[in-house]
Amino acid sequence: MTDRNVEQALRTALEHAAPNDVESVLLRCDDRKGNVIPMTNQNPEKKNRKPLRLAALAAAACLVLAIGGGSVYYNQSQTAASVVSLDVNPSIELVLNSRERVLRATALNEDAAAVLDGMDLKGSTLDVAVNALMGSLLKNGYVDELANSILITVEDDNATRAAQLESQLTETVNAVMTSSSINGAILSQVVNQNQDLQAKADEYGISLGKAQLIQQLVEQNPTLTFESLAGRTVNDLNLLLSSQAATLSTVSSTGRASDGGYIGTEVAKNAALAHAGLTADQVTVSKVDFDVEDGRMVYEVEFWANNVEYEYDVDATTGEIVKNHTETYTAAAGQNGSIDQAAAKAAALSAFGLSEDQAEGIVVIPNYDDGRFVYKVKFWAGGTEYFCAVDGSGQILKSEKEEHASSGSAATSGTDVGLEAAKAAALKHAGLSADQVTGLTAKLDWDDGQRVYEVDFWQGSTEYEYEINADGTVRQYESEAHAAPTAISAGSGSSVLKDENKATAASGSFISADEALARALSHAGLDQSAIRELEMDSELDDDVPHYSIDFKSGNLEYEYEISATDGSVLKFEQDN
Repeated sequence: MTDRNVEQALRTALEHAAPNDVESVLLRCDDRKGNVIPMTNQNPEKKNRKPLRLAALAAAACLVLAIGGGSVYYNQSQTAASVVSLDVNPSIELVLNSRERVLRATALNEDAAAVLDGMDLKGSTLDVAVNALMGSLLKNGYVDELANSILITVEDDNATRAAQLESQLTETVNAVMTSSSINGAILSQVVNQNQDLQAKADEYGISLGKAQLIQQLVEQNPTLTFESLAGRTVNDLNLLLSSQAATLSTVSSTGRASDGGYIGTEVAKNAALAHAGLTADQVTVSKVDFDVEDGRMVYEVEFWANNVEYEYDVDATTGEIVKNHTETYTAAAGQNGSIDQAAAKAAALSAFGLSEDQAEGIVVIPNYDDGRFVYKVKFWAGGTEYFCAVDGSGQILKSEKEEHASSGSAATSGTDVGLEAAKAAALKHAGLSADQVTGLTAKLDWDDGQRVYEVDFWQGSTEYEYEINADGTVRQYESEAHAAPTAISAGSGSSVLKDENKATAASGSFISADEALARALSHAGLDQSAIRELEMDSELDDDVPHYSIDFKSGNLEYEYEISATDGSVLKFEQDN
């Protein structure tokens, strides 16, 4: 037998004795780099293993197989660099190499198996894989206008690459949803490996990213539990995030979660009122928010009538009363506000030994605190910020003050023009007069050790925001021209607000911001002079074009969504 024959026989024997089982080899690698892994005659025991994390996969980059007298290095294109996951309710995980090619796609739950059914994504680019997955999610009804949220998670030891992948994935997913005429709500995050959270994710059949999102929600609201949220869709989690005004530092959010699959806040509120035997004009509604009770989505409705506080959980799908509780408070002295706001202000100033001409930016807010009627009084004097809680009898329940360090010529000059002059300075800079604008508000604040006035107002569909120094000079400003008030017909040859398929393109024209505010005030039964802290925004390129309007009056906070096409009230909330 020649040397060539011997070499060929050995090659054939090795091919049969050591099949191409990269997964099995990688699973036997530990976290040490540069080690030689000896070949043995033992066959590895077959097991069902969880998806490999980056720490284990990184060792494969230096894998050396000693075969005979030579060395064969594991191909770097088969080495994992990143793990990305897409969560809706299906949870799908993609393992990528450094060239953003898919090494493995894993279904983490039964819903995900249906999405991946018939797909072979191995070797495809990330863009192709994500487009295919999004197409399957849409086809199978997991993403639509009623449930429009998706969570994108990236796990990568390279922080720069992780951030790039997060941005790239967000753009790709948003483009797919937009092309399907869906206003997507996308949550995205970068995560690091966490063994405890990974164990929970494995237990509930979800991704590490969804587990981290749930954990943060639970930490912000201890009434929630991981178990109750694990089975909820990402859209439900996004609704909870928005409803409870939770801010998660690690999560980026675009778009707004759809609540179209649920009965809505007005129906939930009316169901609670009917159960209590009350009408809307007999109560003060303090809250209507999403919550989870016994694993199902509910509206948490709270309101007051006389000295009784009512709390309801209303099934968000059926309107059924899930839970209710009432608590009666004994009227304390001044429960009905036996002193007025002027007396409360005087009591607060007296508590700090100040006169009214020494204070500025005085705000008095009637409110309830643990069932007791109180006035919350806030004001400034020099570089000190003051706060007092005064009950209806004039008793000081709480007082605080905070000293702010002064710096800068405007702060130390002793000049302070006051709120009205700050408004005038902003209007002059914008080239407008008070009768040409709406929503003109100003409040005193502190920025970088300097006293400033924050002035906001609207002119038509343009929003202005100013910071005015205490000496009346403009510190900084910005103006934002929102979508034009007239939608151009799709057949005119000109561009439309979003695309020719949207109803907004054929709606003719939008009402102005001034008209929208007037509709909200009319619904609330208030005059503009009776409100404060007005905030307005326009969503004229939304599927349902509207204005978002928030303001306060007395001890109540109002939130409106007003249709930009006909001025109807799309959404209304009134909180204490």
